[in-house]
Amino acid sequence: MEKSTTYYTSVGFRCIRNIKRQTNDLYLVHCGHQQCPPCYTYNHKIPNEYHLHFVLNGKGTLSIDENIYHIKKDYIFLIPKDMPIRYYADTEYPWEYIWVTFDGEKAASYLEYAGLTAHSPVIISSVPAVTYLPIVKKILDTNELTLVNEIRRVGYLFDLLSTLIDAESSARNKGKRYDYSGKTYVEHALQYISLNYARIKVNDIAKYIGINRSYLTAIFKKELNMPPQEYLVNYRLRKAAELLHTTNRSIQDIAKQTGYDNAFTFSKMFKNIYGISPRSYRLQKKQESET
Repeated sequence: MEKSTTYYTSVGFRCIRNIKRQTNDLYLVHCGHQQCPPCYTYNHKIPNEYHLHFVLNGKGTLSIDENIYHIKKDYIFLIPKDMPIRYYADTEYPWEYIWVTFDGEKAASYLEYAGLTAHSPVIISSVPAVTYLPIVKKILDTNELTLVNEIRRVGYLFDLLSTLIDAESSARNKGKRYDYSGKTYVEHALQYISLNYARIKVNDIAKYIGINRSYLTAIFKKELNMPPQEYLVNYRLRKAAELLHTTNRSIQDIAKQTGYDNAFTFSKMFKNIYGISPRSYRLQKKQESET
């Protein structure tokens, strides 16, 4: 029998439990915010979900499969699946933390992007742990049992994990690592070029897909054997050639439509690629059609 969603609140403790699953990719089970009393101890039975804690203040100790971790403010720790754990608050400075418990087909990979695994369950947050408190508060504040709130809570969970991944992967790799393959970024860039070729520059392409220009140039050379600037020019002139062949629009109009404000510059670039002027190209294609 499915347990109903419940909300608890008391001095130093807020928690929402048994949250209904809305997606198999990632779903929230429960979350909360707790100021622990001194020596507060929690012995976890073997968990079957992921429990992620953000320490806002104080200190505590975490034991996972006989490994001991001493944790304090601005640490993040993961209670992984299928491992016995125990944690307890410090005697003098007991910790205050927020937590989210979740699972799903993508849960492990998202955590790995943030640098958290069963073998590396503790990290020092690259941003103050309190950064995540407003997101958890949003989850706790959507405690009314409605379908709208069920969907919102999933959205807040994605927000929290995306914030975590962004902060930790950027800090860990100092902007030098990207989440996807070069081929994937090139495909994304080509789609963007096809829709915006007349009004963009190479820096716009790099910014849109979220990488720097030097990396964009490197992956274009690897995948397409040419830099992005050359591809962009070739694409514009290919579109211009198509318009010259299929329409009666003026050369000046075609130049503007394909990203050239100056018809002379357009004609020069066109001749560099096709060996003849736009006017001669149009005449040649017309003669070929008549023949």
